[in-house]
Amino acid sequence: MASGNDPHARELARQARGRKRAGKAAEAGRKARTAAFGEGADTARALSGRRAEAVFGSRPGLPAAPPPRNRAWSRPEDVTSDSAAARLLALLDAFAQGSCTAPEFARGWWENRRISQANGERIREPLADLFEHVFLTLEDYAIEPDLAEPGDLDDADLREAVVRSWTAFREETTGRGR
Repeated sequence: MASGNDPHARELARQARGRKRAGKAAEAGRKARTAAFGEGADTARALSGRRAEAVFGSRPGLPAAPPPRNRAWSRPEDVTSDSAAARLLALLDAFAQGSCTAPEFARGWWENRRISQANGERIREPLADLFEHVFLTLEDYAIEPDLAEPGDLDDADLREAVVRSWTAFREETTGRGR
């Protein structure tokens, strides 16, 4: 049995702890490893390349960075049609036009928001502000009326708040409502 004062034993224990931490990071997966970057690995890669260009005037010896997996969308017209963010925008339109009910809107919003995040879709201001406002509004809405608490929004209140936000967003970003 190794003594606590044995430097060799302490070094072996330190190395074992390091391997255990590295193994946990590898097990955590891509999402956990990129969580340290505010905008993900794509932004970190772009910032690193820009920094190299600023310091060296070019990227000497650095391979070309691969294109980002997902662009960062800030306007509805930039969002790709096959994304969950596009489905969120379609839900906003349908709800504002009255072709979908409040419970359908809420369920669709939660589902597509989860998919958007799981796919690494990046939403930036001002579109991110709209999505965040709708998210916070839905926090005050109970899909099941019997689970509603005092102060929760009902279907009409939800529609009014969402339509107001969607219209204001359209007016601010395009200079016209829809």
